[in-house]
Amino acid sequence: MVSAVPARSNCTGAADPRVGPQWADAKSTEANVESESLLHKDEEWWTDPSLMRVNVVVCTATSVLEGTAYRMPTQRLLDAIVSGFVANSYRFGKDFMSLTDVLAHYPTGQKVSMASTQISKSRVLFVAERCGGQPDKEGAGAYQLRAKKPVLAMVYMPPYMLMGKMHAGPHQKLVHVLEADGTCRTFLAMTNICISPPLPTGESAFSFVAINKREIVHTAESPGGLQMIVGGAKAARPMKRKVAR
Repeated sequence: MVSAVPARSNCTGAADPRVGPQWADAKSTEANVESESLLHKDEEWWTDPSLMRVNVVVCTATSVLEGTAYRMPTQRLLDAIVSGFVANSYRFGKDFMSLTDVLAHYPTGQKVSMASTQISKSRVLFVAERCGGQPDKEGAGAYQLRAKKPVLAMVYMPPYMLMGKMHAGPHQKLVHVLEADGTCRTFLAMTNICISPPLPTGESAFSFVAINKREIVHTAESPGGLQMIVGGAKAARPMKRKVAR
């Protein structure tokens, strides 16, 4: 965790006799700054009252972590994941996503509780929002709404298959969303999602998920809809009735 650097102070703690009383006043100011820095260092970053809490499930290829993520009041969860956020005058979230009140699930079935953890963003498959990820109406006014159309898509991110809606411009297809330039497109929004197999938490449906497009193996788009095959079994075909001769 990044901490403030205490202001330099005289080792003896006494005013330098070679200068006037202004030096003593400066020394007193430095001492106050140092005391405030030490007090600030004892506080956890997530105690910043300006932060908004978001209940999420973060999935990687080897673990699932449920806990609390954070965003600034005017941010959406997607913005905080992509750009990070500021807490107690420091910026977080450049390369790692921070969670608190964490319950981690591992492939062995083991569960581990942690007060906080930092997850490498490059290893995240997707972040599923349970609640709290959108700003209020006042904060949402900071965003310019653009007309977009939903595109029904299937996204394969081993070991998960996600089916839901991605959002493209009026004359765009899914490929245009995936190939969009800019770092802001590292994580893409997906809504009304069904996940197979279900997560270790037992959940399989979310209203919003931010997916890491660098972890996508392949996708499919279907204007007519997609059918997910559950449990790897093929859908049964109706048998033709034999005609007696």
